[in-house]
Amino acid sequence: MSIFSRFQLFTVLIFLFSCSSQKSVDVESTISNSTKTNENKIVYLFFEIEKTEKGTEKVKHTDTKITEGTLKTGLLRNKEHLPGNIQVTFLGKDGKSVSEQIIEDPLNPMMETYAQEGMNKEKINLPKAEFSIRFNQTGNISSVQLEKITEKSTSHLITLKL
Repeated sequence: MSIFSRFQLFTVLIFLFSCSSQKSVDVESTISNSTKTNENKIVYLFFEIEKTEKGTEKVKHTDTKITEGTLKTGLLRNKEHLPGNIQVTFLGKDGKSVSEQIIEDPLNPMMETYAQEGMNKEKINLPKAEFSIRFNQTGNISSVQLEKITEKSTSHLITLKL
């Protein structure tokens, strides 16, 4: 073999080794990316709440939407722990609380109006309303529990298995 053909053989071998190592890196990054996307999802749960003739509230789950991504942790602001508001508890597979969220009373929302004297706020009393919850699903939340906050405790509204 001449020097030129040895150089060509050496160049071809280097090219083949570099191509095979790139493929293994691509496969590894694809596997790690697919694992991440399966874990990082934003879940939107839609509900309808209605006052019954007895004066209690009845909640019905109407829809679920799931998208890729994550919510920023500072994006979700909790409301105050006041009577009438809804306490949302995210439960893990072991039944223990993972996190909590408070939603302002959907049947009695605060309406803001602007007039010449300035901005006015007043509560509106609705017989029926819709509300939604959104949260990061990283694989550790298995169910969502909604409870109405009362003066002394909470009353169970609905538990939704995911």
